Amino acid sequence: MNSQSRNISAIRWFTAFAIFMITLGVALYWVSSSGRKPLTHLIFFIMYVSCACQFCPLNIIWIFIWIAREHNPFLIALIGSLATCVANLHDYYILNSLMRLERMGKAKDFHWYKRWAGMFSRCPFWALVIANFLPIPIDVPRLLAISTGYSRIPFTAATLLGRYPRYLILTIYGYQYKPSIRTILIILLVTAGIPLIAKLFHKLTTAPDRTKKENS
Repeated sequence: MNSQSRNISAIRWFTAFAIFMITLGVALYWVSSSGRKPLTHLIFFIMYVSCACQFCPLNIIWIFIWIAREHNPFLIALIGSLATCVANLHDYYILNSLMRLERMGKAKDFHWYKRWAGMFSRCPFWALVIANFLPIPIDVPRLLAISTGYSRIPFTAATLLGRYPRYLILTIYGYQYKPSIRTILIILLVTAGIPLIAKLFHKLTTAPDRTKKENS
């Protein structure tokens, strides 16, 4: 891990984020009291998406579709991408702090880590851009970027560049078709349920293999 990543202060970052959230909370209370519902929704949207990180795995697909029904889809996609940049920086600071622990640091000595880190280092920026765009879990590329000390500036830029077109698809759908709350709830249940089903399927398929190894 390079000197830049070691000098990163998670305490300073989360202190600034707490101030940011408190400010938004005050603004949310003020605009909701004045009856400005669209602006209230927008502030809540920013607060929600900026918290959705690896350590706080909130489902965000539904909220992009929901809020885009009332706002410009291009603007919402941009604001949402910036909020995701903030959320991904939570992972950046937390993991950098964890990597300072001796037990976590030893993970970098494993063969599989060196192999994946070597592949990632060939084209780190575009690997992050593509991973942020594709509707698949991007934990591995993002965690590799953080653990190898990849700079925060290109890390954030790759998030912004990859997430904007991805979110734009969701916001245009929400703006054009204006799905009902019931439809959005179904989308939430489906998108939240798919990862759970995948994990359950993985456990069920790997359980027989573990049993065979234990009996052999």
